[in-house]
Amino acid sequence: MSSGTQIVRLTGAALDALQEGVVLSDPQGTVVDVNAAASRILGLPREDLLGRPVAVVGGDPVDVSGSPLPERDHPAHRAARTGRTSAAVLGLRRTAGRQVWLHVSASPFAPEVPAPRGTPKPVLTTFVDITAQMLQRQALQSSEDQFRRTFQDAPIGMSITGLDGRFHQVNTALTTILGRTEDELLATTTAALVLPEDRDADAEQRRALDAGEIDSYQVQARFLRGTGEPVWTRLTVSLVRGRDGVPLHYVGQMEDVSEVRRAHDLLERRALYDHLTGLANRSLLLDRLTHALGVAARTDKLVAVVFMDLDHFKRINDSLGHDAGDRLLQEVAARMQSSVRPSDTVARLGGDEFVLVMEGVGSVDDAGQALQRVLDTVQQPVTIGDHEVVPGVSAGLTVSDGARTADQVLGDADTALYVAKDRGRSRWEVYDEAYRTQALHRLQVEQDLRASIARGELELHYQPIVDLRSGRVVALESLVRWRHPRRGLLLPEEFIDVCEQSHLMPSLGAWVLQEACGFLARHPDLEGQVFVNVSPRQIGRADLSRVVRDALTAHHVEPHRLGLEITESGVLQAAGSARLDLERLASMGVTLVLDDFGTGYSALSSVLSAPVDGLKLDRSFTARLGDGGAADRISAAIAALAESLRRYGVVEGVETTQQRELALAHGWTHGQGWLFGHPVPEAELGRMLASAAGGSPAR
Repeated sequence: MSSGTQIVRLTGAALDALQEGVVLSDPQGTVVDVNAAASRILGLPREDLLGRPVAVVGGDPVDVSGSPLPERDHPAHRAARTGRTSAAVLGLRRTAGRQVWLHVSASPFAPEVPAPRGTPKPVLTTFVDITAQMLQRQALQSSEDQFRRTFQDAPIGMSITGLDGRFHQVNTALTTILGRTEDELLATTTAALVLPEDRDADAEQRRALDAGEIDSYQVQARFLRGTGEPVWTRLTVSLVRGRDGVPLHYVGQMEDVSEVRRAHDLLERRALYDHLTGLANRSLLLDRLTHALGVAARTDKLVAVVFMDLDHFKRINDSLGHDAGDRLLQEVAARMQSSVRPSDTVARLGGDEFVLVMEGVGSVDDAGQALQRVLDTVQQPVTIGDHEVVPGVSAGLTVSDGARTADQVLGDADTALYVAKDRGRSRWEVYDEAYRTQALHRLQVEQDLRASIARGELELHYQPIVDLRSGRVVALESLVRWRHPRRGLLLPEEFIDVCEQSHLMPSLGAWVLQEACGFLARHPDLEGQVFVNVSPRQIGRADLSRVVRDALTAHHVEPHRLGLEITESGVLQAAGSARLDLERLASMGVTLVLDDFGTGYSALSSVLSAPVDGLKLDRSFTARLGDGGAADRISAAIAALAESLRRYGVVEGVETTQQRELALAHGWTHGQGWLFGHPVPEAELGRMLASAAGGSPAR
């Protein structure tokens, strides 16, 4: 369990331990959370309170005169509207005509960056059942003795103070809250006990009260207990005047809200900070970045924004478990925080994505040097359990003078991060305006490509695989083409990378398999196989074996007529469900071939460990045949390897008669390339299909 999960549970436990009802509402006044006391006091289960307007939870409220309370006068709405604490006494009608009275107080969350005036805010509303106090107050009107008893026995702190602030009378609850004896309180003033930083708010409210601008006020202030420790209180003060209107004294009510304040702080932290790492979350990041950009727009300083993520983080989760992944994220977050200035912001957006905001930067070079220091700190070995992990980080950097919005600047940094990852990872790139053009192009290609599948703009072309000695066509490779309505016929180089990056490969791959199987069904006399290229993204997660089975079944094609070409790197990375997917395909009778062989980082292991039937030598070697160098030696060695392992081999990219002769001399039996035919659509296969003698490449 991560530490973040513990914080959430402690927060819930703290709220539910309170005797005071707590209701959290969003800026629109809708209830999003309540504690157990709120449910008990309002007499409704928690699920019946969530999603309701905060002004009517528990019923339609009335004021102390019994008149219906307008929604806009509810303390929660006043607090959201004004940004200040608001309180009121409200009555709710219960069964059998019983009236329940509640003391309701609402406080807005205070954002770190001030919001524009008039912007609604989330509100924390608390209330206590004061039905008993209300009844006592009514009784006090007819009995001064009862007033004294009620004053003394009240569950909340009460005081009568002179116009100079000196205590004249205090009750037991107040001495308990302040941790002082009655004599100690009567010898001092309220101002002497309030923390200096909270005095101004109290003094301003008292001035308005004395001037008759308000009838009472409420503030949250910290008072010093007898031990010297501060205690958070909610202080409500009223001014009592004589019949002639002359001020006589103040009546104060004090409640200990330390637990509520702690719960408030925890809720606020949960709303603004990442629970796992303690870093700022997206909401707080956008607030701080918006503020920083506003400052930059008024000065000659710049704001640097860095978008970062961990390279191959998924491997940590898959191999060591999610607990190990969480510990790595916490360590990386701590290292980032320790290597920046106190004025800088480090945020986690989720997963392994982090953002760094540096204010007051002089230049791009300054920002780059600061970023490199962060990366040097982060990319040190981390010991997790019995394993040592070296975090790799890719990053994108952009610098702004405040002319762009927070979302736009983040987008620029994210685009630069994409370029860094595309260029090899574990590096950082500075944003260039050309990247935006490229990103827009990729987006347009992606949008067009999604629509092209539905519009039928994709088509398959077929290129022959031949017996090198006889030139006889023994198989076909299907290759996808996109007949774009504006750009004409596009080769895979124009759109396959976009497919891979936008997760369109499973959809495109399924379409190609259906088309290839349809081709085989239309040509039942074609004895040779048709090979289809598949992406590593289709294996395992996209359940390739099921997709292949569905395509074969839909067109009534035997599995042995279909072959799949899988890149060597795709086979090497296959693990778990991906490996099982390949084994299922092999058991079905579908031929599996390693494509682009020789370009991976462990060629022999890929042949030995995967259920493959053959391999294709990458065209980069074929182009260098005859130079008397490494390409000739590698070609001959791989041909011998294929023969010794009883796999069949195809040499790709044969364009000249000399390359064909050299491939034969090295031991290759089958070839493919422009020397034998270009890829053509089905309608143009003609004599190529008619001359096909059938049969698969020799095993």
